[in-house]
Amino acid sequence: MYLCNMKKGIMRFVSRIDWILVFRLSLSALLIISGYMKAANPDILFGSALAIYSILAARFQWGCGYGNCTYTPPVSEASKNHLDQTTPL
Repeated sequence: MYLCNMKKGIMRFVSRIDWILVFRLSLSALLIISGYMKAANPDILFGSALAIYSILAARFQWGCGYGNCTYTPPVSEASKNHLDQTTPL
């Protein structure tokens, strides 16, 4: 019984994690760490800017990964037929 409740709790926790934010923050942390190790100020600045953008994007649901990030035109019947037809070489 305890293991079943623990599994449900873990699944609920994992489902609440914003994986896009985790990826962006880990990328920015790696940039900041590598910039610090190499004493490269542009890496540190870019990593810091990426971290700030990541937090703001997660808060306000901006950018790719949140809803529609690009325009995908609908596929019409004419283009479907065109893609299905193959021509011999």
